Amino acid sequence: MTVDGPGGGGARPGWPQSPDPDDLDRAFGPGTASVPVRTPRQRVRRSALVGVGVIVAAGVLAVVLVTIIGSVQNGVGGVFPRPDAALDRFGSAVRDLDGVEGVRDAEPKKTSFASYDVESTVSVSPTLSDEERTAVVDDLRAAAKAASGNGVRVFAVADLGALEIGVSPDERTTEQRLTLARQLDAIGGVSGVRCSWSDGGPSDEPADQAITVETIGRGAALDAVVAKATQEAQAVFPGATVSAERPSS
Repeated sequence: MTVDGPGGGGARPGWPQSPDPDDLDRAFGPGTASVPVRTPRQRVRRSALVGVGVIVAAGVLAVVLVTIIGSVQNGVGGVFPRPDAALDRFGSAVRDLDGVEGVRDAEPKKTSFASYDVESTVSVSPTLSDEERTAVVDDLRAAAKAASGNGVRVFAVADLGALEIGVSPDERTTEQRLTLARQLDAIGGVSGVRCSWSDGGPSDEPADQAITVETIGRGAALDAVVAKATQEAQAVFPGATVSAERPSS
């Protein structure tokens, strides 16, 4: 008879030995001492490295987001519209022109998701000659064209004293406004002319133009002035609005 006794592992003494390892051996290996166990110091170091990595990644992400948001607001490579910058460029270009006495900017007007219209009023000395006024208006037009772009259109109103002329980057339309204003100013009873655009905003479309003549005429005299002004204005800007008002002073 075979007596079981304490063994060092494996099959009981006296039992037939299997040449194949058992299930535990196949699953975990013959010795558990081969599995490495991290010390508390190693675990703390690993946790610290993971924490530092998370903080660094969060910082990089925050910098990227701030850069993207700032780029959208301020413009990336001249892609996004910057109406305030366009106004600054225009003002810097025209303040030193001969005859210019001041520049006053209006609030930018957003016309779509990524486009703006900006407008400035430029005060010009009323003592300039006709030739000098023509030169100033042309210089303002060139400055408006140079400052426009990237979704921003720059316009201006040249206050020449008795005449107020809408200035846009378009050379032909700007010249037409100045020429028409001079023609209307020559009508008897007219003391001033504003030739620009309607309250809807700056535009070069003929029907969007607004012409106002100042006159002290009343009754039949006023009707005659308005009729004459309308006839001449419609010949240049079909569909334009023509009105009359009394001088402010």
